[in-house]
Amino acid sequence: PFAAKTPEDLSPRDEILSMSGLEFMQGILDGSIAAAPIHGTLNFSLADVEDGRVVFSGRPEFGALNPTGAVHGGWY
Repeated sequence: PFAAKTPEDLSPRDEILSMSGLEFMQGILDGSIAAAPIHGTLNFSLADVEDGRVVFSGRPEFGALNPTGAVHGGWY
């Protein structure tokens, strides 16, 4: 999957609304739909999609740390 880098990379709203949530997430997983830009910002990606279950995988980088050096809870 690839994360959108420009607004033009994002799918049109009408196209997204014509799909089920499962179809939309499967499209992100197979790369036919761009993932949200925040995937790149927070260094995570979609790992698995099935009916009733979506799994993300990632590794927090330095920018996700709080002042004490621990991963900020918002990253999770």
